[in-house]
Amino acid sequence: MNQSLVSIVIPTHNRKLMLRRLLESISESKYKNIEIIIVDDASADGTAEFIKEKFKKNKNIRIFRNKNNLYTAGSRNEGFKHAKGEYVFFIDDDNVLDKNAISNFVSLFSQDLSIGELGPVNYSYARKQKVLWARTKRNMLTTKTDQSRSLSEFGNLNNWDTDDIPNAFIIRSSIVKKYKIFFKEKYGIMYEESDYAYRIRKKGYKIKVVKQAKIYHDIDSFEPGKKNKDYLFHFMDDKRRPFVFARNRIIFHSRYSTKIQNFFILFFWVWLFALYYSYKLVFYNGYGEFSFKNRLEAALSYLKGTVNGIELVFNNESF
Repeated sequence: MNQSLVSIVIPTHNRKLMLRRLLESISESKYKNIEIIIVDDASADGTAEFIKEKFKKNKNIRIFRNKNNLYTAGSRNEGFKHAKGEYVFFIDDDNVLDKNAISNFVSLFSQDLSIGELGPVNYSYARKQKVLWARTKRNMLTTKTDQSRSLSEFGNLNNWDTDDIPNAFIIRSSIVKKYKIFFKEKYGIMYEESDYAYRIRKKGYKIKVVKQAKIYHDIDSFEPGKKNKDYLFHFMDDKRRPFVFARNRIIFHSRYSTKIQNFFILFFWVWLFALYYSYKLVFYNGYGEFSFKNRLEAALSYLKGTVNGIELVFNNESF
């Protein structure tokens, strides 16, 4: 039986060992009609040379290198330009792919032509049975995001709707090409995936999660009796992240919330969340060693992102 070609697009930056691990898991996939497109986002650790040497016998891998850092949004767009597949699977480099994931995606796509985007259940790489993500629900008034971290609420369902999909997702390339649905590169990181999914849905297509499609995301850590990584660690470790998270949250809702909702968002909710995250960052006591100065800088970064996002909205410069 002929299998549709699946293009796997992997943006990567200075994580060559994680990338190698992902590629090794892809090589175990039961779905074989694939091509792999790696977009090296101006890495300084010799990623391209390392992968070319380690996988020189794999003719399905192509590597493209950005001269400047385009972040995940720009790198995914660059990868899509070179993709030839009927389906394009975007996956970040800090994941491990289950061998049946792609087969499950393609099977559901072929059964329901109204589906535009599919995502896997995200499990923890550190604790393989722990669900990190199974669905996103967004409150378009408060901007609060709820992410399901258990499968029990879905009962016997094999797939279900979600507002958008983080980290790893597969799309029909024909839809993206027809409606020119590309990643908004000004987002850089954070909310670019949400914006992408919302534009696919606005064209009338479904966004779903596939229960039997699994990935293992290396984003947390777990050692009994020790402090473990959580999402706030990544805010502390990368001071740009709280800035773009706060800014892009405002920009995203300026595009998809109603005018009345945005009034309350701009004059109340974003400030409530600014206070919440500032407090969490200033008094951060989790994984890693961060001085009070580091913690204060992270909180100020979030506040600056909030102010910048509001300025962009009022100046009609939203993405």
